[in-house]
Amino acid sequence: MSIYRRLDGLPSRDLDAVQTKRNKPAQSQATSPHGTSPQEGHETLRKASPASAPLPRTFEWVASLPRDVQPTALMRHYPRIANVIAAAWRDSKALRSYMDCLFTDKRGDRQGFPPDVLDELLALREHYDTVDTANRPLWVDVPKRG
Repeated sequence: MSIYRRLDGLPSRDLDAVQTKRNKPAQSQATSPHGTSPQEGHETLRKASPASAPLPRTFEWVASLPRDVQPTALMRHYPRIANVIAAAWRDSKALRSYMDCLFTDKRGDRQGFPPDVLDELLALREHYDTVDTANRPLWVDVPKRG
C-alpha cells in the first residue's frame, strides 16, 4: 500500500480545484535548462501559485458560519487569507497562531487591513472563542482590574 494513494470519498487537494495558467516563454528567446528565458525571474519556476480566488471549501466554511460573522469583505479583498482561515478552522492551535500573525506586524512595513476586513477578522476571532470553549485563550477569562 502506498502512502500516496487517494482516499475514496475524500476531496482531492484544493489546489486541484483551481486551475492556474502558467506563462510560456516566447519561442524566439533562448531558454535555460528549466524551460525559462534568462529574462524571467525565479517566480516562473514555481510549480503552482497560491490560489488567488476563494476555494470551494472556503465557500462551504463561510456558509456554515452565522450570517453576522460571514467574512464577505475578506473573501472579496483577501481570498488567500480566507482560504487559510477556512483550512485551519478545525485546528485551534493553527488558527489562533495564524490569527495572531494577522494582527501583529513583525516586519514593520505593513499597511494594515481596511476597516471592514478588520471588523470581520475581529468578529471571526470572537466567534471562534465562543465556539471553541475547550481551547479558549487564558486571557479571555481574566477580569480587568478596577
